[in-house]
Amino acid sequence: MSDSTVNNDARSASSKNCQLLIQIMNAEAEGTTHDDNQRKGRHFPKVPLTFRDIQQNSDSYHPSVVSIGPYHHGKEKLKEMEKLKVTYARQFALDNEKPIDQIYREVDAVVSNAKNCYPEDARKNLNDEQFAVMMFLDGCFIVQFLFCLYQQPGNLKMSSHDAALVIKDLFLLENQLPFEVLTELMSFRNRDHKAQMKILTAFCDQVRAFPAGTELKEKITKIFRELQKSITIGNSQGPAPDQPAAHLLELLHNQFCSRTIVSENSEKNSCKNNSQMNWYRYCPAEELRNIGIHFKPSKTGLFTDVQFKRGWLITRSLYIPPLRIDSSTKSLLLNLVAYEACHNKSRVTSYVCFMDSLIDTPRDVQVLRSKGILLNTLGSDELAAELFNQIASHLKPDPYAYIQVKSSIDKEHRKVLKKWLAMWLRVYFNSPWTFIAFVAATFTIILTAIQTYIALFPLKDR
Repeated sequence: MSDSTVNNDARSASSKNCQLLIQIMNAEAEGTTHDDNQRKGRHFPKVPLTFRDIQQNSDSYHPSVVSIGPYHHGKEKLKEMEKLKVTYARQFALDNEKPIDQIYREVDAVVSNAKNCYPEDARKNLNDEQFAVMMFLDGCFIVQFLFCLYQQPGNLKMSSHDAALVIKDLFLLENQLPFEVLTELMSFRNRDHKAQMKILTAFCDQVRAFPAGTELKEKITKIFRELQKSITIGNSQGPAPDQPAAHLLELLHNQFCSRTIVSENSEKNSCKNNSQMNWYRYCPAEELRNIGIHFKPSKTGLFTDVQFKRGWLITRSLYIPPLRIDSSTKSLLLNLVAYEACHNKSRVTSYVCFMDSLIDTPRDVQVLRSKGILLNTLGSDELAAELFNQIASHLKPDPYAYIQVKSSIDKEHRKVLKKWLAMWLRVYFNSPWTFIAFVAATFTIILTAIQTYIALFPLKDR
């Protein structure tokens, strides 16, 4: 075989390999584009496997008493609540004085769009009619549950313990119902879209409220009463100009992460040339308190509202959004973090990691609790410390999140003289009594010194 023939064969093989490589790369690009479009659309993802495989957190993604949507539909331990869904749907129709089949037909019209929110494998055990009935009953359950919770608690037909578990289940990533279905059902009580969203945002406010009080509950109850008095048939308000939330968990996320006190762009621009941005030290709350940094609750509940402020003389204050820690806090934070992982966001993730950097021991929880930043109802500060340590153990925050705050804290650490002066002030001036004792002791020492001097060197009469 001649050299030219060998060279031609080699070129032919190389050309085929190149074409195959191009085909593979194009296929990968198409797959990525499709996945990106899914993420940008109204796609209801499942919890990523990397999160679910963490054994200590796995229970936080599963519903306790009620399933919403297809992911956990039909599970044996959740069947008891399926009976109550039928009861709620019947009561919902009676309250609105409309035949239940009429309500179902109107909701069925939007179910076809809602169906596309879930992947096919999640719907494979349900035909179109079964899926529509599931959407209808789940929607009636949520709407009637909210109405009974704030307007007719005697008709909840469940214990307060189960009601609390239902609220927790309604904010699981894999337990979400498209707002198209929810708002269609809510329109039977009020056609005003803004009024419908007002109820849902008030519900999210209560879930995130700190501390747990009755004022917000009374506010939501008042909204329901106003809706009953002023039911409007027309003038339906369309959705807000920006992209509306797809479900309750996304609404909660948007509500408490949609605004920042210091914009991310300004933070990134101010620190983009800082090669040390990942090297800021993380200091526990007790240590920061000992170098003179005061902790104060932010005026908002936004997860992004973390600020470091310099005051008069050596006063330094770290403002952190207040948080109520109870039996549902771990589940709520983990599902918000899982939601962010599926949508390329990291604000709650960064908040959890920042809090974990402040909390190493129960003493750190006690410091934050004493300043009104944490309301711990878990029973012990040790459990609260473990909660943040467990949640954040496998998370990677946005390196730019709170970067100005972390930079300011790091600078304070480097000011050794100020650090010791602040500790001295904290020891001797933390109360009026210690201040008085310090002044008295100082005065006594001065008098003693004068007396000693006079005794050693008596004044001579002139």
